[in-house]
Amino acid sequence: MLFVSQRNGALGIFKQPISQDTAEPVMTGPQDAWGPRLSADGAWILYLESPKGAAPSAPVRVMRIPVSAGVPQLVFETRNLSTYNCARAPASLCVISEESPDGKQLTVTEFDPGKGRGNVLRTIQKDPTAYFRGRISPDGAIYALSRMEEQEIHIRLLSLAGGADREVTVKGWPNLTGIEWSTDGKGFYCGSEMPLRGALLYVDLKGNAVVLWQPEGSSATWGVPSPDGRYLAIRGTVHNRNVWLLEGF
Repeated sequence: MLFVSQRNGALGIFKQPISQDTAEPVMTGPQDAWGPRLSADGAWILYLESPKGAAPSAPVRVMRIPVSAGVPQLVFETRNLSTYNCARAPASLCVISEESPDGKQLTVTEFDPGKGRGNVLRTIQKDPTAYFRGRISPDGAIYALSRMEEQEIHIRLLSLAGGADREVTVKGWPNLTGIEWSTDGKGFYCGSEMPLRGALLYVDLKGNAVVLWQPEGSSATWGVPSPDGRYLAIRGTVHNRNVWLLEGF
């Protein structure tokens, strides 16, 4: 499992086998490093890097480092980053989505971890006040895009292979907090945020939702499947609060 932690001051990337209780550092240092993703062939860990405390408008570096450890290398720089991720072998496509400076367009561009940027695949008109989550399908044929903070979750399926676009509506579930394709490409793991608690859902391509987890005391959750589809890493947030009574002051 790859995850981000601030345990050493700056944001750093760590990996931890599911059979172990301790994590190993992948990338730590004076720079903030976050957003780890595996390349399609599983040979590279891709991640984002920027100076600690950098302004939101500062460029972000997309980096790569071998899974087996090695020297980090720059892939390319980006501004106005939205999301990025890769398909899974035998597909080889990686994509990055970036907002235009005025926030009215979202551009999806292919890239290669070894060669950098490629062709623009899609340009989507958007509300400049809206934030989107986007994920490439495991076979690299569809880009799933969903807007945050809607009263009902809508997932747009944008074809990257010349097919027709369509939309999936997840009725009765608001406020998307995360979206990931299932390993087999037949559905999604979606987080839904409600005032008092959140829910992790499995949603099929027709919009049918099954509740997988509703944690007590946590309003935001989502899940990421393992490459073999056997495990699901779930994020839950727990807030512990204590009340103290002071006397004689």
